[in-house]
Amino acid sequence: MRRQGYRVVRTESSYWYNAAPGVFQAFPYHWVITPTHSEIQDLLVRNRIAAVRYSTPFDFPGGVVSYHIVLREPYSLDQLKAQARNGVKAGLSRFKIEQIPFERLATEGWVLQQDTLDRQDRLRSMTQTQWESLCRTASDLEGFEAWAASSEGELAAAVIVARLQSTFSVPYAMSHRKFLAEHVNNALFFAVSKELLQRKGIDDLFFTVQSLDAPANVDEFKFRMGLQYKFIRQRVDFHPLFNPFASPLVHKVARGLAQLDSSNPLFAKAEGMLRFHLEGRKPIEEQVWPERLRSERLLLAPPLRTFSKVKNVQITSASPFDLLALVELHAASFPQGEHILAELGKPFLLAAHRWFVSTPGNHVLTARQGDRIVGFTTFSERPYNLPLLRACWRELIKGCLRHPGTAFNAELLMRLGWGLVQKFRGRDSEQVAQIAFTAVDKDFQGQGIGRALKAASIKVCQERGLVAVVTGVHRQNLRAKQLNEQAGFVEVPSLGNRRLFYLRLDLGKPGEAP
Repeated sequence: MRRQGYRVVRTESSYWYNAAPGVFQAFPYHWVITPTHSEIQDLLVRNRIAAVRYSTPFDFPGGVVSYHIVLREPYSLDQLKAQARNGVKAGLSRFKIEQIPFERLATEGWVLQQDTLDRQDRLRSMTQTQWESLCRTASDLEGFEAWAASSEGELAAAVIVARLQSTFSVPYAMSHRKFLAEHVNNALFFAVSKELLQRKGIDDLFFTVQSLDAPANVDEFKFRMGLQYKFIRQRVDFHPLFNPFASPLVHKVARGLAQLDSSNPLFAKAEGMLRFHLEGRKPIEEQVWPERLRSERLLLAPPLRTFSKVKNVQITSASPFDLLALVELHAASFPQGEHILAELGKPFLLAAHRWFVSTPGNHVLTARQGDRIVGFTTFSERPYNLPLLRACWRELIKGCLRHPGTAFNAELLMRLGWGLVQKFRGRDSEQVAQIAFTAVDKDFQGQGIGRALKAASIKVCQERGLVAVVTGVHRQNLRAKQLNEQAGFVEVPSLGNRRLFYLRLDLGKPGEAP
């Protein structure tokens, strides 16, 4: 790094280099480190660094869910799917794979690197001078090698690899688009990986850490070639002076600039740094996971209780990992003006669903088709309006400020007033559950999912020893009223108002039909 002109700083946990103006990144990239808060603050302040980026273990506090792409033995053609396997065979028959001098890569490889950056819309992230300097700097460094695939003497693809202890890293991989259809990348990746893994003392290959600014599909080729992902978290920490400005508003501005000039690497990196920082401050279950890792979320969630199945849709309990999906479905399910809580915005809905999922005495049931949530119902073993609004008061105020018309909305005032009445009247001796929200994806309506959710919620209430269930239904939503009546609910006119019907279902003892 120093030979390329980078500034390198050593701390207790890692090396750091100035990857961008004012930004230092931990190096080597494959190290997963656990620096203390004081170490990071000292690094930032003493060296006048604006921000740092580094990889931590998955159980480290804070940081965005991310991954390293790695490869370990065993690795063979038999492990690849047919398409990738056939691509490797075709590429190996077409191209010559060999180690080449760095001087040749410096002069002939720029065409490949330039074409690769162009395909990724990152053409301005490196110049030819920088490329040539990088190659010549690595030429006499121990552990660095250049490998290439060539056709009739012309370079078609190349990689740079570097050994550090028991790991080979692959910091650069490039190819030319005119050879892609002939499977040059398949052949080069497979041949070089096999060669390096067979060397004495090598445990694994490290290919990359999830990029800040590359397209989401940039790593898909690697996964098709049998590479594996390793769960980590990436942290982006800002200097104490800049930390207050690392806000959603500033990120919105950075995102707008990056969209206006998509090829500007400075804007792209700034947007990525802010996005990773802000996302990493959220609880892990509320983060937007990389698409490649989303199927693994449920492995980290608490065990789900399954109640019933409607065709290929299961009725289960919810977990904190369902929060984002619940919010999206909730926001999409209610017409404008019908549901005040939805009109307060998604931040309020997220806080509300977090409260329902995490608070004892509350219950959230979901309808799932595979990993997709297509319906839900939430209910509480006690009056919930005032506790909900009190728990989410910050998001409530922000929602009213963003949407001024909601502050004096009749439904919101009614919920607050009804909650205060119940508070001062005291808790009824009668244990009655209240259903808060129920929604079914419009593409799945009419399939009995609402009935199945209702039946499961009644079962839970019986098991909890509750004597009745009460639900409110908007007067224009006659379909929902009919659904509740079919389940045995009876309208209670004395509880209703000009906006809502209230219906009640008296329950039998656990195990008995209501």
